[in-house]
Amino acid sequence: MLMAFIVLAPTLRAYVSQQEQQRDLAAQIAGAQERNAQLQAQIDQWNDPVYVQAQARERLGFVMPGETPYRVVDPETVTGEEPAAAADEQGPVSVPPTGPWYLTVWDSVQVAGEIED
Repeated sequence: MLMAFIVLAPTLRAYVSQQEQQRDLAAQIAGAQERNAQLQAQIDQWNDPVYVQAQARERLGFVMPGETPYRVVDPETVTGEEPAAAADEQGPVSVPPTGPWYLTVWDSVQVAGEIED
């Protein structure tokens, strides 16, 4: 009896180990098949012209010929006249309305050197 146990124990251990490996591989295969199904569903969506058109409208802001696009920049923004306080305030830096960016940078460097602490 002891001799049979000694002979069969390693074989039984290998069998149990292989069964665990088989379950792990089956779980990996099931996960891969599920991911494959998800990707195939996405491919099928992108093959639908209506879906592609909806994505172009949403992501890229495309419009059909003859349509007028409207974009709401900030729905919390109040339209109308500017507040009087903002128009009267003048800071130490005056930003030129036109011109290249490097002139604005140079003006800010000059003003920063003139401000007294």
